[in-house]
Amino acid sequence: MTQQSAIQQSVTQQNANLWPALSRALQELPVAYTEMDNNGIVRAVNEAACHQRQMTAEQLLGHDIWEFLPRDEAIKSRAEFFDLIRSGEDPPVIRRSLYNSRGGFRTHEMHRKLMRDATGAVIGVSSVAFDISQMDAAYREARQTKLWLESVVEAIPQAVMVTDSLGFVRFANPSAQRLTGRTSQELVGQQIEKGMPILRAVSKTHKPLSFRIALDEPWNGDVELLNRQGETLSIWLSACPIIDKESSFTNGVVIVMKPLPIRNPSANGATTSGADSRDAVPASGAVAPTLP
Repeated sequence: MTQQSAIQQSVTQQNANLWPALSRALQELPVAYTEMDNNGIVRAVNEAACHQRQMTAEQLLGHDIWEFLPRDEAIKSRAEFFDLIRSGEDPPVIRRSLYNSRGGFRTHEMHRKLMRDATGAVIGVSSVAFDISQMDAAYREARQTKLWLESVVEAIPQAVMVTDSLGFVRFANPSAQRLTGRTSQELVGQQIEKGMPILRAVSKTHKPLSFRIALDEPWNGDVELLNRQGETLSIWLSACPIIDKESSFTNGVVIVMKPLPIRNPSANGATTSGADSRDAVPASGAVAPTLP
């Protein structure tokens, strides 16, 4: 026996000894593993794949994979599968609704890879699938809740702004945009002090207005600020910390503002809103500059 033949025989024997161990490892994987040949016929499944579909290995092996897809997806999936085999390139991660024996569908994230023989020819596709049905449902519910809450806050007549714990604006409802004269795009991502310059702040506690202080305790008081047009607005402002119920950490500050009624001497003591005093002349007689 030549040295090359001896080496080849040794490698073959090692592979033969290794395969049972690999097979056991695949069966014990906590994620669903499936192998399909070039025709889409299921050739190997592990226990997790059987549990995922709530079917036995005998019910899966020998069947084409499209039997377990919704009918409207099966035609498209079949065409994509054979395009994948012809392309010779590993496909991207996808999400699919898979049918189980109970007559329901579960959402799975699938990671697929082409299988090749010793010559490099494509002989099938291996797939690892994660059941993300609960996570996907939780994400959709959280998104719906977020959109609902945003709709609620946007409908509030008072100006509402939210900052993160570093003082960067993360949300401004339409009333806050009208009050400051700045759009949401101009406010979000800006430091709150830049998006809403404060000229004067008075509180019953005599504490200065600082959105860093508001991370620890609420602040309420009368404030004068400059809008985008450089006009001074008198408003009532309340800033309160946003505290995470689970961690007790402060995530940011919610700010609620509303214009204060001010005296209009030309109207015999009638009052008007600070937000509507755009035609008022500054006390000094000088026109306030327009802010960028």
